[in-house]
Amino acid sequence: MLRLRVGLALVVASAIVMLASSGARADAGSSVISSTLAVLRPVTLGGTTVKPGTYTVSADDTKITLVANGKTVATANVQWKDTPQKSKSTNLVSESGAIKEVHFNGKTRYVEIAN
Repeated sequence: MLRLRVGLALVVASAIVMLASSGARADAGSSVISSTLAVLRPVTLGGTTVKPGTYTVSADDTKITLVANGKTVATANVQWKDTPQKSKSTNLVSESGAIKEVHFNGKTRYVEIAN
């Protein structure tokens, strides 16, 4: 009976490791990062005013896009930067009402909005 439990535990542990590693590969192979972003006050992105609300934010190798209700609201060119710690949430950094950075939940990489 003990042998059966140990064998079952090994099968379950192997399945968990396989699922975790396949998720990491899919994430690492993807060139687009998407998340939900709450904008609490009006800001600008790429010269476009973004009203308060909830947006889907997506960033690829060269640009960031904010989408609301299936419609693209704003885009801008970006540069990717690294930080030593993973972000605890998806959030933006603004200066003088303009979005300067977007950090993604659970990621060490973030985007800096290009001028």
